[in-house]
Amino acid sequence: MNRMARAAAPHRRLFRAGGHTVLAVAVLYLLAMPIAIWIHHDGLSSGSHSFGSDLELALWVLAGLVGLVALAAIQRVSLDADGGVGTIRYANITSGHRSRAFEPAEVVSMSLHRAKDGRLRLTSTLELRLAPSPHRNWNTVAIFDGDMSGDGRAEPLATIVRQVVRARPEVALDANLRALLAPYRYGTAADR
Repeated sequence: MNRMARAAAPHRRLFRAGGHTVLAVAVLYLLAMPIAIWIHHDGLSSGSHSFGSDLELALWVLAGLVGLVALAAIQRVSLDADGGVGTIRYANITSGHRSRAFEPAEVVSMSLHRAKDGRLRLTSTLELRLAPSPHRNWNTVAIFDGDMSGDGRAEPLATIVRQVVRARPEVALDANLRALLAPYRYGTAADR
């Protein structure tokens, strides 16, 4: 019975993100930890602490930092493939890791906040503004790029952008998305 139900269900693409960001923060912290301990023992701090207690404190701080970054970085996105314009479901830190769903035709505007624009971001963020609806009390969706320091071309952002534009061609786009979609709109690149 379960196999029959799965076979009858529409195809869904799943994306999970989070491992790269957590790993990058852990590596950066591990590189900075010996420098901080060396400065601490070089007489720049008052009081006498042993190297073991400093290392233990640094490892506890590392564990807490990696845990917080992991909580913030984990994201689940699924796209129903009903003719390329099915329901988009997501859960990440902006939704309190609760699953939310919306139709691509409900999106009224999209903007891409790129990590490469010099702000303190490890990943790019796609912000979707939805039309008000009585069945939900939220109208903004933020979905993170799957690549660190990406420009929005990676999954799931690229697929979501194409799915929304296919469902609603008149959607308002910011300058970053207009530049990203220009090759697809004017026929210079093959649509994936």
